Amino acid sequence: MTVSYYGRGDHPGGFIGFRVNRTPIGDFKQTYFATSHIAEQLDSDVRFKYLRLKAEHYDASWGAEVLFLQYQRFVSENHPTTDPVRGVGVHGITASFTVDRRDKWQACFLVAISSNNDRPRGSREFTFRTHEFSKVWGLAVEFWAQEHGIIAEDKARVLATPPSPEQFKLLRRKLNDESGADIPIEAISPVFAEQRALLSSQRSNTGKAKNAAKVTTEESSRGDIDQLNSEMTLWFEDQRKTNA
Repeated sequence: MTVSYYGRGDHPGGFIGFRVNRTPIGDFKQTYFATSHIAEQLDSDVRFKYLRLKAEHYDASWGAEVLFLQYQRFVSENHPTTDPVRGVGVHGITASFTVDRRDKWQACFLVAISSNNDRPRGSREFTFRTHEFSKVWGLAVEFWAQEHGIIAEDKARVLATPPSPEQFKLLRRKLNDESGADIPIEAISPVFAEQRALLSSQRSNTGKAKNAAKVTTEESSRGDIDQLNSEMTLWFEDQRKTNA
C-alpha cells in the first residue's frame, strides 16, 4: 500500500492527512486528502474514516491500473532484457536451442515457469523433435497461458501469430558466431519440416491441376473434331442425295 498518513508535526510543510502516490508504467501519480480540519484524527470520526477510505480507494484503483498495464506489456511485448532474435512478441516465451539427453542440439521454445507457485523458477522446453512447428507453438502457448493466467482472448491472439521458422536460422547463426556454440544445420531441419510438407503438397496439387486441365483440353479438342466429322458426313450425304 502506498498510502501515507501524516499527523501533526510529521510533514515538513505542516500537512496533516493522507498522501497517495503510485508510479504506474511511464507516469507518476499522487494526491492528498487533508484532515487538519478534523480535531480527532481517528476512525471514530466518520469524516476522518471517510478520507482514509477514499485514499485507500485511490491507491487500489491506481494499483489495478499498474497491474493492467503490466499485463498488457506481458502479453504484447518482449521482455526488455530479451534479445530480439530470441523474442516472439510476449514475455515468458523465447526461441532457443538446447542439448538433449542424446547430446544432440534441438531447437525449441522456452516457456518461463511462473514464480507464483511452489515449483522452483525455471523454464520448460518445447522441442521440434517429435512435433511439427504449429503443434509445438500451440503446446508452448497453451502452457504459457495456464502458467501465467492469460485470458482466452490474448491466448487466441498469440496462438494465431506464431513467429517465423526463419527466426531459428538467425538465432543459430548468432549463437555460433557470437557465443562460440557449434549448432549444426541439422538442428533446424525439424523446424522447417511442416513448411517443406506444405510446399510439397502445394506442388503436388499444382501438378494435378495442370494434368486435369490438359485432359480437359484434350477431351474438348476430341469433341470438336468428332462434331466436325459428323457435320461433314451429313453435308456429303445431303450432296449425294441432291446430285442423285
